[in-house]
Amino acid sequence: MRKPGKRMASVIASIAAVCVMTGGIGYQAAVSGAQTDSTENSVKAQNTDQQESTDGSFSEEGTTQIGTVSQMPEFTVNAVTMTVEEVYASSGDTVSKGDALFKLTDESMEAAKSDYEDAISDAENTLKTAEANLASGKLSAESTKQDADLTAQTAADSYQAQVDALDAAVEEKKEAYDEAVEQISEYQTKIDNNDYYVECAIDEKKDAVEAATTALAQAQDTLTQAQNSDNSASQAVSTDLTYIKAQIEAGADSDILLSVVQQAMDDYTTREQQSDTLTQAQQSADAVQSTLEQAQKEFDSAVETYNKNVEETNTKITELTDSLDDLKSDYEQAERDATTQKAELQNEYDTAVVEGKYAGSTYELTVSELESAVESAQDTLDTLKEEQTALLALEDGVVTADEDGTIAAVPYEAEDTLQSGTAFALYCDTQTIMISVEVPQENIAQVGVGDEVSVMIAGKRDGAVTGTVSSIASSATTGGSVSNVTYAVIISIDNSDGRLGSGSSATVTFQGEQEEKTE
Repeated sequence: MRKPGKRMASVIASIAAVCVMTGGIGYQAAVSGAQTDSTENSVKAQNTDQQESTDGSFSEEGTTQIGTVSQMPEFTVNAVTMTVEEVYASSGDTVSKGDALFKLTDESMEAAKSDYEDAISDAENTLKTAEANLASGKLSAESTKQDADLTAQTAADSYQAQVDALDAAVEEKKEAYDEAVEQISEYQTKIDNNDYYVECAIDEKKDAVEAATTALAQAQDTLTQAQNSDNSASQAVSTDLTYIKAQIEAGADSDILLSVVQQAMDDYTTREQQSDTLTQAQQSADAVQSTLEQAQKEFDSAVETYNKNVEETNTKITELTDSLDDLKSDYEQAERDATTQKAELQNEYDTAVVEGKYAGSTYELTVSELESAVESAQDTLDTLKEEQTALLALEDGVVTADEDGTIAAVPYEAEDTLQSGTAFALYCDTQTIMISVEVPQENIAQVGVGDEVSVMIAGKRDGAVTGTVSSIASSATTGGSVSNVTYAVIISIDNSDGRLGSGSSATVTFQGEQEEKTE
């Protein structure tokens, strides 16, 4: 189904077109179409600058426009879905009171009639219930009046017991909050004081790593020296063997060979010694390396433990901090509840005392409320019957004009559904003249709905007329530069004498804010 809300632009356009033909533009069109292009906004802004006065008043330009009158339904249209079958009147038609505007489908009319019958039946039952409640309520109120004195006597004890319970609840919430605050402080102190750092002996284990690192460097230096000495000794032995071989091949005598062999044996002995020294240096370096690795392992473990402890503590602090707001909120809420409920309890206590003293007045009040419920139920039933009568008055589901005039718009088409708050028809209203003007942002705060303004209309020689601000747009007019922001303001003028027409240029003067004179 098409809904009128989707056709608002076309409805506005039809209002404008029809009322132009009858002498002006419709008021709804003026309100909805108050936006202008950027060039027009700039011109208006310039005119505003030219028309501001020293007394705080300012003027804006507009055009007179004819307003519209709405024909609203006399029954609730959204109680059930009511569908338009056929539309007989259109924008621009001249109608007399009783002329057909549009017809509703038989199915939706029957549904609406059935809905009203059900609603009236429910309202009648509600009325009967209210009447029964009135009868029984009078008896109950009489009993209550008799019990009022007894209630007043026991109210003091009950009041004090409930107050004590409220205070205890507040104290419990406060203790929970205070405990969380204390825990956060304790955890934070341990972090701030580096308690975990000391507990994990980070410095001692770090010193052990540094000491092992220094020892390893020394052992490696010794190892390097031993390796160099061993290499030199090995080279000497190798050289001796090569020399012995050369001497043998040269046929050297035994004395020379003996001397050469002895040197080789000495060098070999030295090489054996250097080899032992190298082995010892290597073992020492390996031992120091192992010590360093163990020290590093212990240091890493200590750091890991420290970080874990800090992380866990920070997690606890975070959890407690996160819960702190809730705990504080619970505590504050408990205080507020206690304050509120104490006031309620005090009121109940005072009421009990007063009711005990003025039981008769309480009885009369109760009966009055029950009688009001009966009256309300009766009013609801009467309203439903009146609306049902208005619905049944639609012969064959035909909606008719309720006045003579020119149709500005019929907001419905065939297959549309009736919408709450939407008029059956809009009529051109020559009794009211509207003027739409754009007020700059810097002046809009000086304008209020209901303000009287002075209006000069072009071609009118008998002076200015008085108008009233009927509406102010809640949002700025789209278009124009940022420096020329404006708001649409609608001015209404009584035209019951028919002296004013549409399409005339008009200058609207706003009084603005008067500056206080200084002595």
